[in-house]
Amino acid sequence: MSDNTERTYATQAEANELKELIKSKLNGISFNKLTKLLYEKYGVDEAINNLCNKLSRGSLKYIEVKRILDVLGYDIDIVKRT
Repeated sequence: MSDNTERTYATQAEANELKELIKSKLNGISFNKLTKLLYEKYGVDEAINNLCNKLSRGSLKYIEVKRILDVLGYDIDIVKRT
């Protein structure tokens, strides 16, 4: 990384918020099934423990969250706060 680039990480509260959001959308689907769905649709071969670790650390990339929500039947909708 260059001197001007700072890597940012989620706080524990942010990581927990994302984890709970995704868990609330699973509707009984196991992480094992989720990883199979990701592989079937996107060819993503994500180990269950890697996915769980990323959720716990809050280190999922936007595209990973988008794909997870997609295979669960959800879209990301960005709405301006009022």
